[in-house]
Amino acid sequence: MAMGQTSYDRWRFEIGTTHNKLRQNYDDGMFNFSDIDHVGFRVAADYYINPSLNAELALSRGKMQHENEFRALITDVVTRLTYKFNNGYIMKEDAFFAPFLSTGFGITNMQDQEYFYGEYDGTHALIPFAAGFNLNINDKTSLVTQATYKNTIDDTYSYLQYNIGVKFSFQKDTDSDGDGIIDRKDACPDVAGVGENNGCPLADDDNDGVANIYDACPNVAGTMNGCPDSDGDKVPDIYDACPNTAGNPALGGCPDSDNDGVADAQDPCPNTYGTVNGCTQQAIDAMNPQSEETIKVKLIEAAQDILFELDKATLTQGSYEALDDILKVLQENPNIKLDINGHADSTGSADYNYQLSKKRAETVRQYFIDKGIAANRLMSEGFGEKAPKTGNASSGERALNRRVDIDFVINNN
Repeated sequence: MAMGQTSYDRWRFEIGTTHNKLRQNYDDGMFNFSDIDHVGFRVAADYYINPSLNAELALSRGKMQHENEFRALITDVVTRLTYKFNNGYIMKEDAFFAPFLSTGFGITNMQDQEYFYGEYDGTHALIPFAAGFNLNINDKTSLVTQATYKNTIDDTYSYLQYNIGVKFSFQKDTDSDGDGIIDRKDACPDVAGVGENNGCPLADDDNDGVANIYDACPNVAGTMNGCPDSDGDKVPDIYDACPNTAGNPALGGCPDSDNDGVADAQDPCPNTYGTVNGCTQQAIDAMNPQSEETIKVKLIEAAQDILFELDKATLTQGSYEALDDILKVLQENPNIKLDINGHADSTGSADYNYQLSKKRAETVRQYFIDKGIAANRLMSEGFGEKAPKTGNASSGERALNRRVDIDFVINNN
């Protein structure tokens, strides 16, 4: 909407036409403007005081006639105070339709009188009473129409003046804080801000340069979307499964020393590039069936098939064969303890996904307990969406992230 006058654009200038009606001539029709010869002009300067008040100085000149009794050339100079209804209380300041009332003091000069009763040539004091409205076309221009009753104090001829004109501004727009929002539309003209906050800066509680509405960690300063990244691996700590060790973002921020796509913690051969669960086929064939590396391969292979229904802690039908493979390892190796780590895809909030991943890990833990494995051999934890196995762009990728990972400890005591 057009703003009209403001404290940053105080002056408006008006030019327009007038038509004068003598008080004694109202019976001819107050709105009869057929006599074009009586059209005059009006110029004015209008000054913004505050949202409710303007001050104006105006000059008008035009003819006025009443039958054969009175005819004169009228020149007025009037100063007046205007009350605006578009003051932010009654109507919006940027209202297109902006009515007003005004009054003040002025003088009128009557010349070239003919057919008059009484000698009224000369200058007379008057009090104007006006009502009208502005149509704010844009920030610099408005149309104005008004009716002003000009009451002469010394009881000479009082009259009604109609006016239609155009108001315009020569004020050049300024932008003091250089934020691209001109001062008169800027709620914080001396501090750079953004348009969505009316020119004011957005709140940044942790002072990290990332506004709260864009900050994933609004109360903790950080460089990664407003979050801390302690190990500098471009994975924010809140999403980093290994927040204190720099790692691969594709592996949840965990290290992969041999760059084979299997994080070190899940890699039986962490220092050897391999395509079979992180190992070469040759290395797997050479492993002792009872060795720690062999057990790790078996657990990793089985865990890849433990998946869950969307938005549930319910195992998919194909998961039970993998669980039974792990159960067999547990039964054959009573000195093994498992860490069961639940995960979720990125659908939903981080807190919701964390709670869901905990339930998924507990579902697997409870399955083994129900099969006779001692509870003290089984630990479960949830990691939410922090450590995706793959991306989350497609439904297929998200399905692979709804999973558990299995790690183990051999207790030789």
